Amino acid sequence: MAGLGLRCLFTDQQLKELYERGLYDREIAVKLGAAQTTVRNHRRRLGLEAHGRRCPFTDEQLIELHERGLYDKQIAEELGASQTTVRNHRIRLGLEAHGNRRIFTDEQLIALHEKGMIDREIAEELGAAQTTVKDHRRRLGIEAHGHRRRHVKIQSTI
Repeated sequence: MAGLGLRCLFTDQQLKELYERGLYDREIAVKLGAAQTTVRNHRRRLGLEAHGRRCPFTDEQLIELHERGLYDKQIAEELGASQTTVRNHRIRLGLEAHGNRRIFTDEQLIALHEKGMIDREIAEELGAAQTTVKDHRRRLGIEAHGHRRRHVKIQSTI
């Protein structure tokens, strides 16, 4: 069966001109009315490196902060990168994640729960996420208190 004879929607010169203006593959694709993957494939065939964000840190910087015991979130803040970028690079380097650090103790959670506080109030008190409090409470086998609803008095106009 012969090839389908598909024609490209743009010329190499058109792609190069937009590339030289600093446009990303996505932007070039929109301007040329082509798929981003088509633009990427042609750019690569022409030997042009992708424009785009480069990693804002070196492997050495990541390793040094990891060796200091910092967590991905802390490393990301230190390096001005996203937590996902840090995680992906850490995995690529074969570095194990440091364990999750609890910002409160079981005793603190139990004491506040015994005061009758609900998860939201405990989270606010401890500076933690409500889901973190809920998860730890459940692991400890502690039942949730009922939700506190803010009651508003409605006056009748009759």
